[in-house]
Amino acid sequence: MRNHHLRVLGICLLGSMAWVVHAGDAPVRVVALGGDITEIVYALDAQNQLVGVDSTSLWPEAATKLPDVGYVRQLAAEGVLSLHPQLILATHDAGPATVVTQLHDAGVRIVSMPVTRTPETVVAKVKQVGAALDRESAANALAAKLQARYADLFKAVAAMPRHPRVVFLMSAGEGGPKAAGKDTAADSAITLAGGVNAGQDFTGYKAVSPEALAKLAPDVILLMRERENDVGGVDGVLKLPGIAMTPAGRARRIVFVDGQALLGFGPRNAEHEQALQRTLVAVQP
Repeated sequence: MRNHHLRVLGICLLGSMAWVVHAGDAPVRVVALGGDITEIVYALDAQNQLVGVDSTSLWPEAATKLPDVGYVRQLAAEGVLSLHPQLILATHDAGPATVVTQLHDAGVRIVSMPVTRTPETVVAKVKQVGAALDRESAANALAAKLQARYADLFKAVAAMPRHPRVVFLMSAGEGGPKAAGKDTAADSAITLAGGVNAGQDFTGYKAVSPEALAKLAPDVILLMRERENDVGGVDGVLKLPGIAMTPAGRARRIVFVDGQALLGFGPRNAEHEQALQRTLVAVQP
């Protein structure tokens, strides 16, 4: 009987050793939390390692076919752990904190990214993801490409004869639109593209009355393209109270931008900043 138990134990140990060797050779199982993180993984050609993403990972389209663990700020540990990840790449606002602690306590390696709203932090984030995925060479190449794009953007902005006033409206549904003030991703995106955020007198996102919107006097109004149909396009925005009283409304300068690309500050941010800059430079009083 004793010999039988030893044989069983031996078989189990051999089986475990075989699994370890197999696991070591297999691609790391990665869950990306944050649309910007997912985009970087794809940009580094490491998507074969992805086993799951969060619901903000909408680009590229292939990412939407992966298992969805839910909204990045309202995660459930069970959903993430069911994918048996070995590595979680998380944006700074992934949460709640208790869930992140549970994932950490479960033994999963978590690499969290800092807040990203500048070209320098975008480049640093790309390199951090590259290091976590052991793809430093690809990350350095992408970082160099982004630095060149931002350098071109800085030159174009410096040459602008005028910096138009811009308002970014996060939502335009019931309760009135909310405009982006200081310390928001939209504020950083507008400034990078050579605009002046007309919402500089408040912080965060603030509901604005028609009178307040008119007082901001934006030359250009930005909204997320993802919500273009919800608001009825340019014509729908022009019908919102207060819009017609602004220079932007009178000139129909309503611009829909790719919110994830511009405000997510991922690998597509630089080219979308350049596109916005070209729009702003064409604005004449």
